[in-house]
Amino acid sequence: MTQTTADRRKDVQAAGTYDIYIEIDIDCEELVDACGLDYERTEADDTQNEVCISLDVDEYEDFQHDNNFNYADEQTIGHYLLNHELGEYVTKVTIYKPNGDIISFS
Repeated sequence: MTQTTADRRKDVQAAGTYDIYIEIDIDCEELVDACGLDYERTEADDTQNEVCISLDVDEYEDFQHDNNFNYADEQTIGHYLLNHELGEYVTKVTIYKPNGDIISFS
């Protein structure tokens, strides 16, 4: 079952993690399976699968240092967090921060 935005915010606040939800076109579902990533079909768009990656504070700082958000887009982030091939299929990235803020790339 896909969580609502409010549920996701509560989870990251409780855990203190940065949860990054990456939407990937279903056309590459076999590639996602081959990489061993867990995913769910998105509720809003049945042509997209969603992968969640949770980062702790240190991992998020490294991620942020390596990806200037002023110039990054959803595919750049997909390349960094997944791999180059999967990054080409990324259509949206949403970052839920422990303080309740949301950063979105689409």
